Amino acid sequence: MAESELEASAWAKPTDLLGRFLYAVSVGLALVGAAILFMVCALSAYSVLGRWLFSEPVLGDVELVQMGAALSIAACLPYAQMRNAHIIVDFFTLKAPPAIKRGLDIGAALLLAVCAAVLGWRSVVGGIESYHYGESSMILAWPLWWSFLMLGPGFFLLSLTSLYTAGRLIHPPKGSA
Repeated sequence: MAESELEASAWAKPTDLLGRFLYAVSVGLALVGAAILFMVCALSAYSVLGRWLFSEPVLGDVELVQMGAALSIAACLPYAQMRNAHIIVDFFTLKAPPAIKRGLDIGAALLLAVCAAVLGWRSVVGGIESYHYGESSMILAWPLWWSFLMLGPGFFLLSLTSLYTAGRLIHPPKGSA
């Protein structure tokens, strides 16, 4: 099997138990993220129309958009990792041999796993500290701890999916060798 076919098989929909589980959870979380993003867009449109038509925007709309967008992004990243849908700037590696590209993909997936784990950990710690200090948003005075804690699962799942995809690149699925 050619190196490019081997690489493509590593990003195919998983058939093993762990891969199917991570994929299903990633899809579910991405759907939740899409729903949150849809609500954020509707809120933003409603606020703009209210400001334009009645000079009455939604109070705290910027805070809600910031929190919602962050949650939506964190929720969708694991699915993007499972589908190899992240933006790749391949200006320098466009003509590199497939083995080099595969090595870089493995390194990037492992680096992403570490970074996502740290972000998940710090989000949880930040949420706990925010709860203890009683931090709240400026306009709505909503507690901030819940939004920090809600980021954690997305980042932890991203770390797991990154480790899984790195493993699939290192040890391609059976039947693709």
